[in-house]
Amino acid sequence: MKKDYTDASWLTDTAWGRWGKDDEVGALNELTSADVVRAISLIKKGKIYDLETERFHGQPVWHGHPGFDLVTYATPTGRRGMTDSPYDPAYAWNKEGGWLAPEVNDPQYNAGLNTELLVGPVHLGTHIDGLCHLTVGDDDHWYNGFNQRGDYGPVKTGAETIPPVITRGVLLDIAGYKGVDHVEANYGITIDDIVGCAEWEGIEIQKNDCVLMRLGETWPEQDKCVGAGLTLAGARYLIEEKGAVLLGNDMTAFELHNADGTMPWPGHPHPVHDYCLIRQGVHFMELVQSHELAKDKKYEFCFVVASLKIRGATGMFIRPIAIV
Repeated sequence: MKKDYTDASWLTDTAWGRWGKDDEVGALNELTSADVVRAISLIKKGKIYDLETERFHGQPVWHGHPGFDLVTYATPTGRRGMTDSPYDPAYAWNKEGGWLAPEVNDPQYNAGLNTELLVGPVHLGTHIDGLCHLTVGDDDHWYNGFNQRGDYGPVKTGAETIPPVITRGVLLDIAGYKGVDHVEANYGITIDDIVGCAEWEGIEIQKNDCVLMRLGETWPEQDKCVGAGLTLAGARYLIEEKGAVLLGNDMTAFELHNADGTMPWPGHPHPVHDYCLIRQGVHFMELVQSHELAKDKKYEFCFVVASLKIRGATGMFIRPIAIV
């Protein structure tokens, strides 16, 4: 290894300013057209692996986020039932003056539509954490020292700044490497795990890769290896030594949570989030469903992911795919 990844230098050696003092993209700036070509060259059979969860009412979500609801807003039966109501034709569509009123609906179709209202956090199911998600310090700053926020979310490094990604992806099947269906609860992925798993799979982590890690958690139960995740030293090794620009695993909170509630850095409640998002500008993805890749022993692939461009959001739903 090039350095001691257990020291305290991560607290002061940051990536701030590396891509400019106003940069809002972070390590994904490193990706170029050459990385796209490199990734596409890995496609041999054209098989697609869908790495996203479903989202539904009652699904598991970290207790710090609100729940999820999909609420019906309109149905054909419901709007027809409003014909004799005091509601304006803008809502009671079948009334005179409405868009489905008899005078503008010559065929008299039972026309209508179903629409809904989605209510829930963006950190729900398979998602990517934005660089503004976690804050530190008395001024609540995040990546590049930004702390600008308004009534509609952070005005710097919101989800609208996360670019689409096409790059080489590698899967570290930590559970498979250890010969188990899933790791133990509160298990931390170490540097030795990363190096050993890569050797076991016969792959090499390269600069500008997306590195996915499988611990064996299942969806939607999320009760097989609660608290397991990446250690701070492991994150530092992947980013500082191997040059990974995007990370992900199958857990709800990405990083190790010790069984006693402490974290892998003394007195710090979320060191891996802090290190990746705030100090290094490296996005990561949670609840990535990599079990099919692991089952087929596909450890190297073309990785594609894009998030919705919602201004000011601190993370976003994603649908990552792997193509082999």
